[in-house]
Amino acid sequence: MERNVIFKCPRTGVNVQHWISGTGSDAADTHVPVRCPACASLHFVNVASGKTLSEGHRSATRDHGASRSQPA
Repeated sequence: MERNVIFKCPRTGVNVQHWISGTGSDAADTHVPVRCPACASLHFVNVASGKTLSEGHRSATRDHGASRSQPA
């Protein structure tokens, strides 16, 4: 399925629009490499959600850290 996705560049924080051409899989866990026009780096963007791989990793780490109790 071909479509536009908007993702946030993890380096600059800028919203970037990118055209993702037909991928073999539109599964929720499928990421495709995208050359970011905002920072010229390569990011992996989820084809279903438009989130970058680092966004998903950061939120999982943040959730995990929040479950730990803080020392007094």
